[in-house]
Amino acid sequence: MTDMSRRSLAAGAGLLVGGFALGARAQSTAPQLATSVAAPKATPKPLVINPDKVKGLSADLLRRHHDTEYAGMVKKLNAVSEELARIDFADVTPERLGELKRDEQAAQNAIILHEIYFEGLSETPGQPSGLLAQALSRDFGSLDRWKAEFGGIGRSLGAGTGWVVLAYAPRDKRLFNYRAENDSMAPAGGVPLLVMDMYEHAYAADYEKDVARYIEAFVQAIKWTNAERLYREAMRV
Repeated sequence: MTDMSRRSLAAGAGLLVGGFALGARAQSTAPQLATSVAAPKATPKPLVINPDKVKGLSADLLRRHHDTEYAGMVKKLNAVSEELARIDFADVTPERLGELKRDEQAAQNAIILHEIYFEGLSETPGQPSGLLAQALSRDFGSLDRWKAEFGGIGRSLGAGTGWVVLAYAPRDKRLFNYRAENDSMAPAGGVPLLVMDMYEHAYAADYEKDVARYIEAFVQAIKWTNAERLYREAMRV
């Protein structure tokens, strides 16, 4: 064997060994699937209205609604988020993961809807104006017709659960009212502008089972400037 052949063989062997070494090093530094992540933390928003000045809904009712029901959903979401953050998805059963994701969705929806509900209440009732008033007339025919449908949906939820939501659909560029029988229901692509809570905790202390009187009081207490602000933001989506 010539010296050149020996040198070529040695170089080839060196490359082969180096290749094995690089492969081993690459395997040892390959990213591993994380078994946990930092859980997101939700924080309850303070009550944005003076509950003593909202006509038709008592201060005690509003405070309990905010401090117990809404804040309780924030705690629930945080608990679910912490468990999901610790889960090894390779080991968790599909049933348990499904339960957690269902609870996460329901809590997340309830938090958002509650916040819009409270932000949509006014200490000084008024009427819709500007672009929102034009859109209500365009998409429902008139404000009175919108009220009739919105209130009718509320009365259809007289069993003590659910939500009625005035929403904007960016895809269709129009307003619509939707009916949710529980916290998990939401329209795909709909942006909530105004929310009426139809769960019993929102009215029973003041109106017992008289949902019609509660609906009338809620509609009279709407903060239309907040709904218009959300509408203007949604139009940019």
